[in-house]
Amino acid sequence: MSRLILRRLAVLPLQVLGVVTIVFFLSRLMPGDPAFRLAGSQATAEQVAAIRHDLGLDQPIWAQYWRFLTHAVQGDFGRSLQTGNNVTTDLLQRAPATLALILLSLVVIIVLTLGLVGWFLARPRGVARRTIGGYGFLAGAVPDFWIGLALISLLYAQFGLGAAPSGQLDARMFVDNLTGVAFVDAMLAGDGAAMGNAALHLLLPVLTLAIVYTAPVVRIMSAVSTQTMQSDFMRFANSWGIKSWRRVAYVLHHGAPTLITALASTVVFLLGGAVLVETVFSWGGLGQYGVAAVTQSDYAAVQGFVIVAGTFTAVVYALGDVLHTVFDPKLRD
Repeated sequence: MSRLILRRLAVLPLQVLGVVTIVFFLSRLMPGDPAFRLAGSQATAEQVAAIRHDLGLDQPIWAQYWRFLTHAVQGDFGRSLQTGNNVTTDLLQRAPATLALILLSLVVIIVLTLGLVGWFLARPRGVARRTIGGYGFLAGAVPDFWIGLALISLLYAQFGLGAAPSGQLDARMFVDNLTGVAFVDAMLAGDGAAMGNAALHLLLPVLTLAIVYTAPVVRIMSAVSTQTMQSDFMRFANSWGIKSWRRVAYVLHHGAPTLITALASTVVFLLGGAVLVETVFSWGGLGQYGVAAVTQSDYAAVQGFVIVAGTFTAVVYALGDVLHTVFDPKLRD
C-alpha cells in the first residue's frame, strides 16, 4: 500500500507542472495586450514598449515560459491590475474564506448524504426512492447561482432567515481580519454579536452549495446501496434477521470507497460552484476574485487563480485516491 500511495503522490508534481504549462499558453491566447492595459490608454508607444520589456513579453515564447515557470515555482504570479497588490498576496488573503465555505458545505453534504441514504435503506421502496429521485433531478437541472438567488428571495426577503448578500459580515459589524474568515475572527475576538452575524451570512451560501452538490453524491450512493443490498452476503445477513441500523452500517461501510471518490469530486465541484456563489453573495473569496479578474482582463490574477484552482484539484484527487486505497483492500493486492 505504501508503494501505491508513493506512486500516486509522485505523479502530483507532474500534474501541477501540466496545469502551469496549460495556463501559460492559454493566457497568451486571451485578447488584449497586458502591457497596454498596465500603461493606460494615454500611454505612448515607447511607454508600452518599455512595459513589455519589463514583463519580458518581447522575448521568445520559450524564454517567457521559462521565466513564468521559475516565478510560479517561487509563488510569484505578478501584480494584479484590479488591486495593485502582488497576486500571491491577494490569493492568500481570499483563500481562507473560500476554503471555509467549501469545508462547511462539505460537512453539510456528508450529513445530508448519510441521512438520505440511511432513509433510503430503511425504506427502499415508496416515498424515499421517489423523493431522492426527484431531488436529484431538480438539483441537477437548476444552476447553483439561480438557487442562491431563489434562497435570497425566499428565505431572506420573505422570512428574514440568513443575512443580506453583502459578504461575511454586515457593514455595521467590524472585527480585525486575522484569518480571512469573519466567523473565526469574531470567535478569536470573543465578539458574540459578530459571531452570530457571521453565522447568518454563512447560512445561505452554504445551503446553496449543499442543495446543488448533495444530489449527485446521494444518487451515486443510492445506486451502490441498491447493488449491495442485492449481494449474496447481505441476503445472508438479512436471512439471519439483522437489525435495520446494522444493515445500514454494513452497506455504508461497503460503499465507503465509492463515497470517498464521490466526495473528492464534490470538493472540486464546490470550488467551481463557489465562483458563482461567491459572486452572488459578495463573499470576497477566490471565486469572486477570479470572476473580477476575468471581467477586467487582469491576466496575472487570472493566471494565479487558475494555477491555484488546478493545484487544489490535483491535490484533492490525489488525496481521494490515497484514501480510496486505504479503504479498498482489493487495490492493495
